[in-house]
Amino acid sequence: MKINFLQCFLLNKSLTPGKKIRKMFSFQNLCGIKKKSDDVFEKFTPLVCKKSASIEEAKDFARQNFNLLDINCTKLSEINSVNRGLCNLYNMNKGKLVFPQIIRIYTNKYSRYSGEYDSLSKTITLNGAYNIFTTLAHEIGHINHEKSSGNYLKMGKKAEISAAGFSDFSLFDKFIHDKQGQRAIRREVCSYACSSPAEFIACTFESLANGRKLSDDIFLLYKEYEGPNAEILKPLFYCK
Repeated sequence: MKINFLQCFLLNKSLTPGKKIRKMFSFQNLCGIKKKSDDVFEKFTPLVCKKSASIEEAKDFARQNFNLLDINCTKLSEINSVNRGLCNLYNMNKGKLVFPQIIRIYTNKYSRYSGEYDSLSKTITLNGAYNIFTTLAHEIGHINHEKSSGNYLKMGKKAEISAAGFSDFSLFDKFIHDKQGQRAIRREVCSYACSSPAEFIACTFESLANGRKLSDDIFLLYKEYEGPNAEILKPLFYCK
């Protein structure tokens, strides 16, 4: 391997001589390898969300920043609320997020469902009768969990696993029978998060988006069940 000593020295001229030598001959520098932390915590510029004056302006903001094809809604206040929520999630995850293609908002105060995600049409549906941001965070948690984990379809409820064509319930059974973990999840997140690993990840993601601090026990479970952006989100937990 040929090394241009002078070139390396000049590239590192801002360092003291001792540091120059150590950096030039570090394994990562000679081989052109990035440290793992460089990939996770690279320089990030937060996205600033400005209140739009019209529905079309708000939709254009979503298209440019989140690649959304459309926000299907007739109320400017709700679209602005969605864009504000998307910005918060984008910044919380240092830009490392996948977003749906379409967000549809309806209002039905008699429905017990606050929203859902259709993976085929890549559409998130939000019930405006509930907290839009909370539901948005929950569903985007599901989307990114599916992207980050090859086992996502085996982490739903038993009926969901069967409907996906699987008969392997080992991850579900392990999660449900972890009594200590179930107690921690019920105490810190919510009871619904105990229903499956997938719901635990989505509810935890939602809780962090709403500014709640969770313990390192919850963080370890979040990592174990392959929650998205665990290392980026780690500072939001009470981790040792």
